[in-house]
Amino acid sequence: MLQSLEELERGLSRNDSRHIYFILGPELYQCQMALDMVRSRILSPQSMAFDYAEFAAGEVTADQILEAANTFPMLSKKRLVLITEAEKLKDSELDALLHALDGLSPRCVLVFFAEEYDHRKKLYKAMREKHHVVEFPKLKGIALEQWAASFIQRRGYQCASAAIKRIVDLAGANLQMLAAELEKLLLYTGAEKNISAVAVEELISGSRQQGIFDFIGAVGRKDRNAALRSLANLLGMGEHPLVIVSMLARHCRQVLIAKEFLDQGIPSREIGSAAQIPPFLLDSFLRQVRSVEAAAIQKICIRLADIDRRLKSSSVDGRMLLENLICAFV
Repeated sequence: MLQSLEELERGLSRNDSRHIYFILGPELYQCQMALDMVRSRILSPQSMAFDYAEFAAGEVTADQILEAANTFPMLSKKRLVLITEAEKLKDSELDALLHALDGLSPRCVLVFFAEEYDHRKKLYKAMREKHHVVEFPKLKGIALEQWAASFIQRRGYQCASAAIKRIVDLAGANLQMLAAELEKLLLYTGAEKNISAVAVEELISGSRQQGIFDFIGAVGRKDRNAALRSLANLLGMGEHPLVIVSMLARHCRQVLIAKEFLDQGIPSREIGSAAQIPPFLLDSFLRQVRSVEAAAIQKICIRLADIDRRLKSSSVDGRMLLENLICAFV
């Protein structure tokens, strides 16, 4: 069982007779980094077109996967075959794959990937017993702070533990967002190599989370102009529409969690912990929670999921989709 990119990198460096990996979430940011690492270690940019094959499970047969895996590489020492959505593998195809793994070409690196997977199923058990499972659980609390500290140190910078805790409180538990905020801080700090508490407050405090608070608050008040201004501010800060969709979806989930807990009479502090809201934002967050209807937030979540899918599968204008979202609900 591997649970870090460093462990994966060491595994890829070993001269094993065959490399077979199961990369598993639910922390998708680290999963994506792991997949990128495998690609960069196995293939060069020039060989991607010749020595890389990617299949979505459920859309191909085991024979097609094995044919690709046993094809001799043309430009690289090894061929890379990636099977996404591994949870959709049919039992019949899975049995055929597992049976053939021992005879897989040593010139192939085979990677299965799933966001979530039942540990009781045969693929997980077989991969853990005979091959390599690389699992990235969601990080919380101290683990998030340790991840942020490691991110900063690997880039040659320093930051006090109190400032790191503040960064995590402000940026939230989404690693993709946290990494983006850390990148901003590194660029801002430049040659000084020491991230100050002042820099943290100037760059992160009141930027993303406040923008999302303003957006959802405006939607709750049915203030279309304010919602459009909040969206324009987020885009003006350089946020990609996909990131905004992700932040909005996370905030909506936090609101729904808090609403359910409020209905149960659970204390505010426990609600803040469950919804992962920093203490200094809790009062304003709960005021917002009380002012919006759960049904409206649920509808927004459904619409955001559709926008996320469309942004990932086409070249549609993200700003237009988000503006249409506002107009549909406000």
